[in-house]
Amino acid sequence: MFEVHEQGGEFQQEVQEKIQKGEISSLEELENEEGMGPLFNQIMGEHFKKLKVSAGGQGTPYMVSWTCADSFDEDLNYSVHKTNEDIFVAPQSNLHQEFAQRKQQAEQRVNQTLSGFSDLKQQKHLLEHDIRKLRSRVEALNTHDDIQLKADFVELVDGAGGGAQQGSDEAPLKTLRDQNLYPSIVADFYEMDGLDDLRKKENLEDAEKDGKLAKLPANEKAILKKKFVMYEKWKDLYGSEIQRKLKDLKAQLKNIERSIDETKNNLEPYVRDLAMINPNASHLLKGGMDFYPAIQGTASMRRDIEFICYKPLKKSEYDIEVIEDEDEATHFRVVVIHSVHVNLASGEQPNSPAGGPSSATVMYYPAVVCKHVFKNIIEPRIEKEKNRFQHMMDDYVGDFDPGDGLRFRQARENKNWSVRKLRREIGKEVHGEEKQIPLEFSSYIRRIEDGMDEPEILTKGDEFEKGKEYYEAWTDLLDIEVDEEDEKGPSASALDEYFDKLTGKYWENPYVAPPDVNPMKDLESEIQFSYYYGYKIGLGLNTMK
Repeated sequence: MFEVHEQGGEFQQEVQEKIQKGEISSLEELENEEGMGPLFNQIMGEHFKKLKVSAGGQGTPYMVSWTCADSFDEDLNYSVHKTNEDIFVAPQSNLHQEFAQRKQQAEQRVNQTLSGFSDLKQQKHLLEHDIRKLRSRVEALNTHDDIQLKADFVELVDGAGGGAQQGSDEAPLKTLRDQNLYPSIVADFYEMDGLDDLRKKENLEDAEKDGKLAKLPANEKAILKKKFVMYEKWKDLYGSEIQRKLKDLKAQLKNIERSIDETKNNLEPYVRDLAMINPNASHLLKGGMDFYPAIQGTASMRRDIEFICYKPLKKSEYDIEVIEDEDEATHFRVVVIHSVHVNLASGEQPNSPAGGPSSATVMYYPAVVCKHVFKNIIEPRIEKEKNRFQHMMDDYVGDFDPGDGLRFRQARENKNWSVRKLRREIGKEVHGEEKQIPLEFSSYIRRIEDGMDEPEILTKGDEFEKGKEYYEAWTDLLDIEVDEEDEKGPSASALDEYFDKLTGKYWENPYVAPPDVNPMKDLESEIQFSYYYGYKIGLGLNTMK
């Protein structure tokens, strides 16, 4: 359901019909619709009420443009959200140059800060790597894991001295092994528990008490003895220093993390400027160039503000009633408020809009929508503006929420499947044994698990002909639950709805309004009698229009 006051122009009617049929079932699809601009009222039909105030200064019109949604929140118990704010300044004025300069300065400061931020992140990763290595060594010392410690000695200490001349007993153990002088010397070193392992008893009666390596050649035993003594000294020195080193690295990491947090805080005001100064794309800003108050050389200004107000409804046997719990809602009352504040520069001060006349116009667009339209289109619109700054910050500093990707990765790991194994299993599920999924599908799995792409990207079929089947097999194999109701969105056609009402089956569909119920009528009455007249009188506008 997507009921509005009046359908409006051809573009509005076309988009409304697509939403009702489910051809447009997401905010992304709506924004990609040709002709769709930055404001949401473009799809809301004709406005139900219009309030206009003019004055010789900024005071009253400015107040009207900002307070028009207050009573919805305070008196009518709507949830109210600002979803758009756009300022247009005459491009030839000094004020426009000031805005452009502020944005340019913000971009430069962001780039400078990000350069240092990138270095800090790199240092953090290196420290974390070093801490992981040292922590494993500390655990090896604490558990007396001589195998790992000997491996470190052979690779990092003894081997660090380089190779000596062939035949020299000063050569590293690895060199003596690799040059086939003593092929088993490294293995023999790992097997040693102490110097007693090399001793041979002089008394033949005690022969069975010989060390386990006593039969080795004398020259190899001499090398092993020397290396083992070196190993014991190194282990004592290494063990006494490693805890201190690990503590120092942790302190460095803590300082780096503090610097990263401080850098993020320093970055925030500049990102906020970028988010607020001309946030719309250049092709959307072109529409303001023919704005008639934009007189060349003067500091004329226009501010567009959009609010979305809503409250939950639920279908009963004979009506659609207001409820408090959004989770139980089947429908929503929605009021889109579009406020336009125009401020003209005075003749005495053409470079400043402060002293000129101004005007504010507020338009109200009511609608009643089903849960699917609200959850897939209107709520994402609210969340998009609410999180716009945070999304920009996350993009700049490299933080992001993996979303459903985390759930998909955890489900795969619970089965102890590699990405390759998952790809092969999906191939068997869809194609059988005779054909496998292309290798590049593994890249999609990793991108989705990392949160770089949404899982539903596969259902569009842009990259893989059977992408939707792959997605369904994927969720089935990993036992991932998909909210099919929200995923499908509105599916009943106007004809289906008509027959549901005609045959009395409307009750079976919680999203179809009962016969002879006009939820728009109650909404329009609420706006007119519970809000509109009282708001005008409160402003001192004692007219009944």
